[in-house]
Formats: sequence, structure tokens, C-alpha cells
Amino acid sequence: MATTVALLVSCSGKSSIVGKWQEIGGDNEVLEFFKDGTVIVNARGVSPTGKYSFTGKYSFVDDNHIKLEMGGIGALAGPVVMGVSISGGELSLTAPDGKITKYNRAK
Repeated sequence: MATTVALLVSCSGKSSIVGKWQEIGGDNEVLEFFKDGTVIVNARGVSPTGKYSFTGKYSFVDDNHIKLEMGGIGALAGPVVMGVSISGGELSLTAPDGKITKYNRAK
């Protein structure tokens, strides 16, 4: 969940985040960002099926930070501002605690 709460985006532009992103290593998390400001997070978790999915909203605070507001149980974390960086088909998200999670653009 911390992964979905903090992002770091470079000067590649806000529209470059739109699309599906697959976590490199880790828990096999997939993020999908839509043009309308919706984000869907799919990952493994402690649900009866072993997977979880959250839908929420995202907005850019500035060119290097994104705010995520997740629905469902993700709403318990409240809005989270993360650093975001996109370079060469790789998305890096930096959580408020400094943890960086990397994603490749999914095909």
C-alpha cells in the first residue's frame, strides 16, 4: 500500500503516466493510470483471494509530486503525496518514508 501512496515524476510530462505499470520485482503490483484522474491498483494482499484491488483518484501537486486518494480500505491511509519520476519506460514512485518502488510500462 505504501507503494500506491507516494510518487516521484520527472519532466517527461504528466500525460506520460497514463497507462499500465508493472512493478519490477516485489509483490507483482500493477498500477493503471487513466486520463480522467482515476488510478487502479492491483496487487497481492491479505484478502481471501490473496489479491486486492483499489480504485482511487490521482492529481499532480507539481511536476515532481502526485497525490493519491484511494477508495475502499485504501481510504484509511488518507491522501498521500509521493514523488514521481518517469524515464525510459520506467516509473519510480517515492513514498513519504523514502522507499522507492520501480515499475516498467506494461504492454
